[in-house]
Amino acid sequence: MNQATSNPFAFGSPVSGEYFDDRTEETRFLVRRMTAHQNVVILSPRRYGKTSLLLRATEQARAQQRARVALVSLLRCSSRHEVAEEVTRAVVDGGLGWLAGTTEQVMEKMRQIPRAIPSLERDGWKINLAVTGNEDFLADIRHPIELLADSARDGQPVCLILDEFQQVAEIDEHLAAFFKTVCDDLPRVSIVFAGSRRHMMERLFSGTGATLKNVAETLSLEVIPPKDMVPFLIERMKACDRELTEPSARLIYRLMRGIPHFVQMLGVAVYDQDQSISDEDTVRQAVVEMLTRQRADLASRYESLTLNQRKLVRLLAKGPVRDLFSQQSLMRASLAKASATRSRDILAESEYIEFDGAAGWRVSDPLLELWLRHGLGLDLGSAIDPASIT
Repeated sequence: MNQATSNPFAFGSPVSGEYFDDRTEETRFLVRRMTAHQNVVILSPRRYGKTSLLLRATEQARAQQRARVALVSLLRCSSRHEVAEEVTRAVVDGGLGWLAGTTEQVMEKMRQIPRAIPSLERDGWKINLAVTGNEDFLADIRHPIELLADSARDGQPVCLILDEFQQVAEIDEHLAAFFKTVCDDLPRVSIVFAGSRRHMMERLFSGTGATLKNVAETLSLEVIPPKDMVPFLIERMKACDRELTEPSARLIYRLMRGIPHFVQMLGVAVYDQDQSISDEDTVRQAVVEMLTRQRADLASRYESLTLNQRKLVRLLAKGPVRDLFSQQSLMRASLAKASATRSRDILAESEYIEFDGAAGWRVSDPLLELWLRHGLGLDLGSAIDPASIT
């Protein structure tokens, strides 16, 4: 499909190339730390473009500084064994480049890693670690990182990126302390700790008695400012011979609160309206169609909540509330203070709601917020008036 007919926006997976908007300063900062033996912790809510930033920084560090970068995702890990396998795969592939070459060359290099079982499958090499019953998976995690550190002797910077690092808190209470020891013992390896559950990451790195306190410099990802995102939206649409008016681009940004994932999602829906000029009415119609298409998923998320939790999210969907426990807020939600407190804590822990320093407590997901405001009756056959989307 040519550029004139391809949707110029992308969401759902990490984006790169022309789909990646700005983050120039964050990328520059991260590349500098990754190539200078410095550790970084990235704090970012989900869908703010954290993994896209990590991929862009990895690409630039390799291209500009010939850095050896191992990018690990801990999202699917649930044991030390799985963490060890993921770290091993990332180091031997992306970090050391051992999986390039003949089968004999790969097998020879892999002998340096005890219990590693490499196998060449249809989609490439797969690395497993043998389970014997006497294994020390902390040593198995550490060994490939030491190999990465040793490779820095030729002058090339080396970096280990641990994405979704908050998983270690759920896997094993001792893993965080283990990675602190790694930081202390292997100063030539820049380690980037990145996580999308901000409260858990703060508990690990900045809370009272945090195990990893002061081991890394903090980079907090915020929404991309409108001065960068609005022109990006206009230019992406222009690349497909379409016009997106500036007020419409600003409306997209505002309705989705600048969160990259949701901004791009609405951009996709606006493009799908097939208008040569997309105005604010086009954006509102696109929102209605998004809410209608996703009503089953949004309703399921809402129905999974308790009655008191539903009361609280419905209150916040009407607009941010700074003091949830004021008499006025409690009356509007028909909640007692104790019930509101319990509901707030559970909803914040599960990231249904968040505290915005500028606005107050609000629903974290802007699409869920709009559905709660406008779409609760969709399954009863009602329709959303696009003009109500403001």
